Amino acid sequence: MKGLDEKITGELVAGILNVIEEKVIRIVLYGSVARGTDTKESDVDVALLLTKSMDKDEEERLSEFIVDMNLKYDKVFSVIDIEYNIFCEWKAIIPFYRNMEKEGIILWEPEAAAKP
Repeated sequence: MKGLDEKITGELVAGILNVIEEKVIRIVLYGSVARGTDTKESDVDVALLLTKSMDKDEEERLSEFIVDMNLKYDKVFSVIDIEYNIFCEWKAIIPFYRNMEKEGIILWEPEAAAKP
């Protein structure tokens, strides 16, 4: 990953989990940063695969955290949330989901879900 070092990744994951850990199944980096084709101007695309949608309070807290990350690192973090059951149902059909599955880098998932 050219544009995202371990310090930023760690802070990003910790901040997301601080807001919605009980709902997170997987945090995935996708797009140009995951492919290693990013430039200085590239945004950082992150998908949150969740057990269920965030409530309004969680959305606001996550948004505030992402804005802080944008300002701190002078990068644009584009974070989307997807319900995991919908992702699984449609990943073979929707090209965006298929590409995320193929090219994405898992930044975090629970220990029990991690593959050996």
